[in-house]
Amino acid sequence: MAITINGSGTITGVSAGGLPDNCITADDLATTLDLSGNTITLPSGTGGKVLQVVNSDYSGEITTTNTSTLVDTGLSATITPSSTSSKILVIATNSGVRGWGGTGQNGVHIELFRDSTYLKRMSNRAANLGTDFGNSIGSVSISYLDSPATTSAITYKTQFYARVEGNARVQDDNATSTITLMEIAG
Repeated sequence: MAITINGSGTITGVSAGGLPDNCITADDLATTLDLSGNTITLPSGTGGKVLQVVNSDYSGEITTTNTSTLVDTGLSATITPSSTSSKILVIATNSGVRGWGGTGQNGVHIELFRDSTYLKRMSNRAANLGTDFGNSIGSVSISYLDSPATTSAITYKTQFYARVEGNARVQDDNATSTITLMEIAG
C-alpha cells in the first residue's frame, strides 16, 4: 500500500511499527491520553507501583464517655481504585489522643474501617493515657495494607471509644490527625 499524506496532516498506508525509531518525539504527542473504556495490560514486573495518593487532615476536638459505642474521630479519606487487583496502603495517625478520669483503667480504643467494614484496632489501651491524678496526651498510628477488590469509591476512617471508664478524646486542643491512602498496583 502506498503511503499518502493529505493536506489535513493525516498519513495513511503506514502499518504499526512501520516508522523508524526516534522519528516521533514527546513534543509530537498529545499532552493527554484518554484510555476510558480500554483495558491496559502492564508488562510483568510493574506491580507494586504507587498509582495515586490521597491525603486528609482533621483537627476538630471530639470527646466521648462511651465504652462500647464507636464515635467517629472525624478523620477520613476517600479513594477510587483503578483496578480490582490494587491494594490500598492506609497510614493513619490520630493525634491528641487523651484518656482521663476513672480509676486508672481508662484509655482509648481507636479502630480503622473501610466504609462500614472493621479492619483493625489501632490501639488496645493507648498506653493507659492518664488517671484521676493526671493525664497525658499522645498519638496513635497504624499502617495497614488492604485488598478491597473494587473500583468503586471507598472511604477509610477511624472511630474510637473510651476503655472501661472515664473520658476519651481525640484531636485534644485541636491537634491535627492525618490519614494517607496509597493505591498500589497489584
